[in-house]
Amino acid sequence: MSKFKNRIFGGTLGVLLVFSMVAAAFGQKTKSSVSADFKNLAGGADEISMMRLPAPDSLGTRSKSAMFPIGGEAGFREFEIPVDSTENFKLMLLSPNAKALNLAAALPNGEFFDLRASGFARGVDFAETTYGLDGNQFPAEVYGFGAVKPGLLRVRIEIPAALAGAKNPVGYLVAASDSPFRLYSYLDTLQTTVGREIGISAVLFDTKTAPGTGRPEALAGTIHESTVVIRTPKGETLELPMNDAGDGRFRAAFVPRDGGSYTAQIFSRGITPEGNDFIRSAEQSFEVAPQTAVLGSTPRATPVDELRWRVELPVAGLETGRKVIVHAEVFGRDADGNEFPVSWLGGMALTETRSRRETIVALTLDSRWLAQAAPAKNYLLRNVRLQDPDSGVVLGQTDDLSVPNLRATDAAKSFTGVVTDEMRQGRQPVRISADAAGGKLMLVHGYCSGDAWGAAAQFTNYVKFLDLNKNRTHDQFANLIKSFGASLPSYGIVAHSQGGAAALHLYTYYWSGLDSATGARLIQSVGTPYQGTALAGNLAILGQIFGAGCGSNNDLTYSGAATWLANIPAWARAKVYYHTTSFTDVWYRYDYCNIATDPFLSDPDDGVVEKAYAQLSGANNLGHKTGWCHTSGMRDPAQTSDASRNSNMNSNAAR
Repeated sequence: MSKFKNRIFGGTLGVLLVFSMVAAAFGQKTKSSVSADFKNLAGGADEISMMRLPAPDSLGTRSKSAMFPIGGEAGFREFEIPVDSTENFKLMLLSPNAKALNLAAALPNGEFFDLRASGFARGVDFAETTYGLDGNQFPAEVYGFGAVKPGLLRVRIEIPAALAGAKNPVGYLVAASDSPFRLYSYLDTLQTTVGREIGISAVLFDTKTAPGTGRPEALAGTIHESTVVIRTPKGETLELPMNDAGDGRFRAAFVPRDGGSYTAQIFSRGITPEGNDFIRSAEQSFEVAPQTAVLGSTPRATPVDELRWRVELPVAGLETGRKVIVHAEVFGRDADGNEFPVSWLGGMALTETRSRRETIVALTLDSRWLAQAAPAKNYLLRNVRLQDPDSGVVLGQTDDLSVPNLRATDAAKSFTGVVTDEMRQGRQPVRISADAAGGKLMLVHGYCSGDAWGAAAQFTNYVKFLDLNKNRTHDQFANLIKSFGASLPSYGIVAHSQGGAAALHLYTYYWSGLDSATGARLIQSVGTPYQGTALAGNLAILGQIFGAGCGSNNDLTYSGAATWLANIPAWARAKVYYHTTSFTDVWYRYDYCNIATDPFLSDPDDGVVEKAYAQLSGANNLGHKTGWCHTSGMRDPAQTSDASRNSNMNSNAAR
């Protein structure tokens, strides 16, 4: 066991209709489930670049904290924590048995003292709070060190015999500050499937030169040692050293043997550019798909009617009836061999079996997209990919596939040049009876949530979707909303948190009452992590010690959100009107929404979602408002209780 491990790991993270869902509906995969309701997605050549998958290294997590697992034999565990910045330095204890753990701390060059009994006399503030995302909350003790100096802070935790020997840690100790030097970590592939290598990288960077999102420039020479601890779906733990390529990037890799949910915790230590010792950790959660899809090289196009083609793609490795997200770019080639972009195609699909027991997945192409482009001798598909609809994992991808018999139909040649909704989404089925009740506004909550909208006093002519305290992927969430609204001829949605992403997912992929609604704003949201939240990775690790809770959700991670967004077209985004909020910031105090989540988030944030990651490119940003936090129980009121915003959303909502 290395010295690094000994020191860092401490010895070894209206009208109210109530609709209740049951677990039996979770994850159903049948041909009859929604295949008739799939939209046939498409867009013009000018949208192709925005529909491509992002670079994996741009989807990392930024960390200003270190989270140490607490475990081992009964007795004392000591942690040595370098303090490289005194700005808002704090410790946090996360444990279901926090009261059974005795905590002592020694300031740099000082003696140990009892944190709970004597902390206040030493200038240490104490707060009991909760840490989590929406309804998935864990108890936390937070200690703020107002007078700490740079140096080595020691923390001693006594583990009673009753808690010793547990398979999982008994808790986590978190150290954080507002140091500008932070850790950026990421997976180097989006195709996380069994049997394929997955690399994990980490760099130290300076927020003063790399604010915002995306991969920052590494501060070469600052990290001296780095390790990653990977936990598999079977509960096995794999610890790997991370190696430096000489450019400041430390990397380790492994090959997963099982499909399911994985976590990775990276620890890096070294010396900042200012000459202070530092330690940071970063937590990642990610899904590994059990199957890899292998796309064949011989697609076939057959006419469906006077305008549409069915393009069948052979695929191996997936069972028949498997739902996938499929995406492809259409390029034309003229008589001289010059290639040009035509359109993109996509949407949900079910794998099928055709003659000779061959498995295929099919796309529908409206040949008016071919007619509006330059004449072509033949066509090909590029950047074809299949993704799992629940995790976003890329199951398989390929490049150029020639489709020799594809052409613009005679009916399409009269195309006027005006792109229609039918070209973008396909043909809408007629579902609702003529005598159905009028349209409604649907209020939707978020991930693992209680009744976020409460009495909803500012809303009229509404129904309320309730699937309380559940963990759903965007696709599962969207289908539950669709089922709930099936009896309504039309509806608009006002959503909180993940509900906003689920509503957008529903409108993008499935025909529903959203497509028949009229009014100014089809989908309105507040506090939605469209680009993910840093808390998703931490919560997956903490679930190992607190029990499963609501569980991990890959769609809420930075990388999972990005692979989801890559399939959301401009015309769907344009139907979203979103709000963001954060805490009230005053000069005379340290401000936050939730003191427990603050160590993991970059300001400004609402206690769960950072403003930078709540943005939805191509949608309608209705502004940022301070003084409102994500949920109740935080320093400022819950964002769903803002009467002024609620009244505005109600009056502008489509129904």
